Amino acid sequence: MAITALQVQQIKDAHTAGMLDPAIAQHAGVSLATVKRYRDRLGLSTHCVTAQRGKLGEQLVAAEADRLGFTVDWHARERDGHDLLISGQRVDAKAAMQLTDGLWRFRTHRTRVSFFGRYVYRKNYTEDSEVIALVALYPDETPPDFYLLSSLTLPEDIRIRRGGPFEPAREDWGLLAPTATIQA
Repeated sequence: MAITALQVQQIKDAHTAGMLDPAIAQHAGVSLATVKRYRDRLGLSTHCVTAQRGKLGEQLVAAEADRLGFTVDWHARERDGHDLLISGQRVDAKAAMQLTDGLWRFRTHRTRVSFFGRYVYRKNYTEDSEVIALVALYPDETPPDFYLLSSLTLPEDIRIRRGGPFEPAREDWGLLAPTATIQA
């Protein structure tokens, strides 16, 4: 659906004002999908904090894997079930900020709701990726920790604490080695 030059300008203005996509859609009189499409075409990032954190997680995993000498390719489409291809293995990256109790919480529900709650869709981590890379972000300038888990044994609610049961997965980049065999 084509939109008017005025509506394009309204999308730009609302984005500049810091509005989230649903408010931009209402402001410009267009659908949420149209806002997302035009935001992509115009090179405008989202203001949604959750989406921004997810993109940051993907970028951090890609940069660290590259630094460690792995080959890194970005997914071809947003609809791919994974974020990155690292040494031939499909990787889904998740990022979480450390909570006040020192814990990081990651949710890997089997159904997902779109950022603004308009759609529900199925997510099968085992079919979509071999490895889940959890990026544990700190509220200060501390570099993140990376926890690499097999998608075959992934719980739906993951709570990480330094020294806790997921400690063996911290910085376990060997899971992405080309000869690694992931077992349940």
